[in-house]
Amino acid sequence: MKVDNEMTELVSARERRAHGPWSDLAIHTIGWRAFQDLCSQVCEVVLSRPVEIFREAQDGGQDAVFLIPSGSEAPAIGTIQCKHTAEARKALKVGDLSGEIEHVEELVKAGLADTYVFMTNMSIDAPIAVKMRARLRALGVRKPHILGSQYIVRVIRSSARLRALVPQVYGLGDLTSIVDERLTEQSRALLDSWIPKLRTYVPTKSHRDAVSAISDHGVVLLLGNPSSGKSAIGAIISTIASENPDSTVLALTSPRDFEAGWNPNDPGRFFWIDDAFGSNVLRDDYVQDWASAFSKLRAAVKHGNRFLLTSRKHIYEGARRRLGQRNLAQFKDGSAVVDVGDLTFDEKAQILYNHINFGEQSQVWRSSVKPYLAAAAAVENFLPGIAERLGDPNFTKRLSPSEPSLVRFMREPTEHLVDTVNSLDDQLQAALILVYVHQAGFDPNDHDLLAAQAVAKLTGHPITKIQDSFEELKGSFLKLSGQRWTFAHPTILDALTEVMRQKPHMMAALIRGAPIDTILGSFTCEESPLIRDALVIPAALDDALVERLGRTPDELHRNWMLFHFLYYRASEVVFSKVVQQYPDLLERSSWRSDPIIDDPKLAIYGRANRLRLLPDYLREEAADSLVLAAHDGLDASFFEEDDMLGLLSPLRLVSMGMGLRTTVLPSLENRIDEIAADSDLDDEPDSHFVKLLDLLDRVEALGVDADAAALIEEARDQVGRSVEELEKRKCERDEEDESDTDWTHIVTQKKEETAVPPAATRSTFDDIDK
Repeated sequence: MKVDNEMTELVSARERRAHGPWSDLAIHTIGWRAFQDLCSQVCEVVLSRPVEIFREAQDGGQDAVFLIPSGSEAPAIGTIQCKHTAEARKALKVGDLSGEIEHVEELVKAGLADTYVFMTNMSIDAPIAVKMRARLRALGVRKPHILGSQYIVRVIRSSARLRALVPQVYGLGDLTSIVDERLTEQSRALLDSWIPKLRTYVPTKSHRDAVSAISDHGVVLLLGNPSSGKSAIGAIISTIASENPDSTVLALTSPRDFEAGWNPNDPGRFFWIDDAFGSNVLRDDYVQDWASAFSKLRAAVKHGNRFLLTSRKHIYEGARRRLGQRNLAQFKDGSAVVDVGDLTFDEKAQILYNHINFGEQSQVWRSSVKPYLAAAAAVENFLPGIAERLGDPNFTKRLSPSEPSLVRFMREPTEHLVDTVNSLDDQLQAALILVYVHQAGFDPNDHDLLAAQAVAKLTGHPITKIQDSFEELKGSFLKLSGQRWTFAHPTILDALTEVMRQKPHMMAALIRGAPIDTILGSFTCEESPLIRDALVIPAALDDALVERLGRTPDELHRNWMLFHFLYYRASEVVFSKVVQQYPDLLERSSWRSDPIIDDPKLAIYGRANRLRLLPDYLREEAADSLVLAAHDGLDASFFEEDDMLGLLSPLRLVSMGMGLRTTVLPSLENRIDEIAADSDLDDEPDSHFVKLLDLLDRVEALGVDADAAALIEEARDQVGRSVEELEKRKCERDEEDESDTDWTHIVTQKKEETAVPPAATRSTFDDIDK
């Protein structure tokens, strides 16, 4: 197989490791010859036929050859061309095909390139693939295919045989089984931590609706306010699922964890993803991740996997707006969404009874509050998580046994919890702050040393003494999941955020010592748009914040979060100081966003340009990206963003419009065909044409001549026909690929309808003090 020598220098031994499933497999480390063998093995597995390899300079442009049954006497012949790089994040460019043009022309003339497959371990952007396929068709190739690292990794992960044939990808052996085993053990430990609480569980209509949604759709999203019982429903349904010996329950914390835990060859997996879009504030990086992960989730459901996601209502609402058409269809139409906050009085009363009955309150205390429990259960915004606290003496030390006190406790839980946190000993508060700055949880053996030292200095207590306090808080404020200490409930995180707001000296210490992910994901600046439940950084700490932002590690994930913070959460003063003091930050690389309006790097370029802080060469680069998005990616989403449009000079804006009219509109017939041909049947058929239709609407709104209007109408008609054809193909595929996985073990049988009995005269709480 032919590979450019300058792209294949061997990496050092210490770089030979398996990458995480989200970032990619370490194909760049295996060397060009191993990559040849890998490509041939991939083709043999996918094509189910031998592939003949021609080595190096004697290949004549043919890295591998395979035969394609064509129904005629002589089968058609296909050619595979490979290109390897030792650079981990290198992206394919159109120019990478230039060196093969002469070979392709010769192969076409010789009848050896009816199908031409270009395989590379580089990542491939869709517009680049479109251009390369068009170039190959122009050279006479009938069926061109451009396959990048994403395709190769997907095929490897779907085939145990391939993973065994190319162990270099994982090291010695297949690491997925090790990762899966560890994740399964962690999930089992989490479920075990819930078991003591499950005795207080009351199956509600929300529970039954969740089970029905999983049975009907393979996925459910539980929405509710903090303490509404989302996690409890998730825990009980996951526990039931774990009792099936053929299933594996994986409790995850993010969309990237799902990618790590999904094995298409294991159809018995039940994924429980708590706070799927962020715990106390919306995680914009999670939204970005889910936008791409939902297609994989659909495929996983097709393979028999099941999903239970939870989210606070206001957090999902923010995520829903940003996801738009990229959202999961069952979430968009609400068919797999369950509101867990709608409880009957009988359900509320039984929940409150269970928490007090199985709690640790004394008999004297139970007797004193017994007359008022019905009134507490009748509170309109009753929350099961708050009812749980009434059974814990740690939360009721200052609560008087009266109806107004109990009703206020249920109606205004945050205020009472803030008072409770403030009343704790200093060392106990220090323990909560230490967990707070490690928002993913505090692991004594693996934590941020600088953050821990900052908390110790802030509170005046040694780290060892602070850690000794964890056991005292266990079960009330904290819980232990495996080796990691986390808050017993997200509302404790909310209360501690409020406590921090009231103590500016703590804020100063946290800005300097908290992990950067905590600052970027959970804080916001004073004078920036208010973000619910986010910790507001006062303007007096602007300089400390600027210094900390300037020290953000240069990593793709954190750069994306930094750019997002600078655009959406930084005040004008903070933004200007960061750009002026750390101008190199603007040149960092980060994740690419789709659609382009969601790209925070281009967003901060627009903001910097408006403030006259953007260098001209960066403005030109940004303008190039926007024009490329419109012309090649059919992405006109940035038309509605003034700051982004401001990156285009008037002349460039006019030129882009002319290109859309003279080049893009006449090419839409072929591009629609290509989109339909490359469509993933696991996605909704119309989702593939969202950007194209949006572009047509925006171009039409600008005003067009009669010929352009006719092209737009023809394109819309062609999209309609393509969607119908995709729907037909999808139905045919689904009929042939029905899953045999049995999830009846989590289905709750519906009871036969019976007459409603007369109202009971005995209170649910009658024997609460017995």
